[in-house]
Amino acid sequence: MNKGYVYLLSALMFSGLTMAQKKELKEAEKAVKKGNLTEATAALKAVEAVLENASSAEKAQYYGLKGSLAYGQYEKGVDVDNNVDAIIAAFKKVNEFETNKGSKVVKQAQEEVTTVAGKVVAKAIEDNNSSNYKGATKRFTQAYELNPKDTVYLYYAASTAINSKDYADAAEKYKKLVEIGYNGSESYYTAIEKASGAVQSFGKDSKMRDLMVKQGTHTDPKFVKEDSKRPEILKNLVLIYSQEGKTAEAEKVIAVAREANPDDMNLLLTHMDLYLKSNNMGKYEELAKQALAKNPNDDVLLYNLGVTSFDAGRFDEARKYYEQAIRINPKSENAYLNMAFLKLQPDQELTNKMNNLGMSAADNKKYEEYKKQKNAIYQDAMNDLEKVIAINPNNEAAVSTLRNIYRALEMNDKLKALEAKK
Repeated sequence: MNKGYVYLLSALMFSGLTMAQKKELKEAEKAVKKGNLTEATAALKAVEAVLENASSAEKAQYYGLKGSLAYGQYEKGVDVDNNVDAIIAAFKKVNEFETNKGSKVVKQAQEEVTTVAGKVVAKAIEDNNSSNYKGATKRFTQAYELNPKDTVYLYYAASTAINSKDYADAAEKYKKLVEIGYNGSESYYTAIEKASGAVQSFGKDSKMRDLMVKQGTHTDPKFVKEDSKRPEILKNLVLIYSQEGKTAEAEKVIAVAREANPDDMNLLLTHMDLYLKSNNMGKYEELAKQALAKNPNDDVLLYNLGVTSFDAGRFDEARKYYEQAIRINPKSENAYLNMAFLKLQPDQELTNKMNNLGMSAADNKKYEEYKKQKNAIYQDAMNDLEKVIAINPNNEAAVSTLRNIYRALEMNDKLKALEAKK
């Protein structure tokens, strides 16, 4: 067979395919403009059948038409969420195949995306305000996908996912925010509009804000600078991992966070909480001492260090921490309660010694000595327990223990008064 004939035949076949693609695209364009879903869908399927050998520009046109069809349906309120997803998918494909970002197909797709994005955000805010957090998460995610430069919407999507208790989804979104380096810190100029009394943001435009103030329509000009949201994002990611038992992942995240923000007290406390929940008390105590060095008047930290010292059997050390916590916060209910239990520690040992004594005169003498020691312990613990009751009369552990002490010390009047409060 003549090679020249083969080449010519191939060229004719390719030319025929190209003409078919153009014809099908024109038919699809007409159908999409008419807005008939069935007809437009059929026409686009016909284009899809010949799309494999189409040029990049023709593929971009095809996806632009798919996006326009979805946009038209969205505008009619038909299958809203799925059509927004279709618009997002089509827009990505248009930009993939069309390198000329000023082309007609890209411009039209961008206009449709911008219009939809505004409406999606408005609906997301509405969902959030009505506590439809699942819907808000869906729509804030769509808003981000419609314009990935608006990273704040991914942050909002993660936050609403937390509110809907979809922690797996929230974790994925927080991870994405960390990967893209989202910070969330903003600075902008504001002033109060006299007519409405509302605070109006002028963004970065200080000149416009100053002009409005000068003209007398606005007052109280301010420069607002919001803190970075990165520590909060990392903290929430750590908490989610910790809750799911993924201690190693949580450890990695918090280590990165603290390395970048070594003086952030919230991150240090989050790191401590991670060790507390994973029962790594050695590490917890190490970090708690670091935190205490930065904030020596934190009664909660002192109390927690008292607990870890007690659990480790270091009772003298625990007592010192509880005493410091009480000195700083005289209404520290938990510190008083744990101090009482600490003081009652020798009680069991004394009881065992008393039970093991015989009936001799020497044993009876020892019995009385042990009893005096027990009574002294009860008296000492009683003072702390009464302070607990004064702070919180409904503290059942304190009430129950105090009741037993009053009985042991034969303080019937106090016992009756305590029982009368129930």
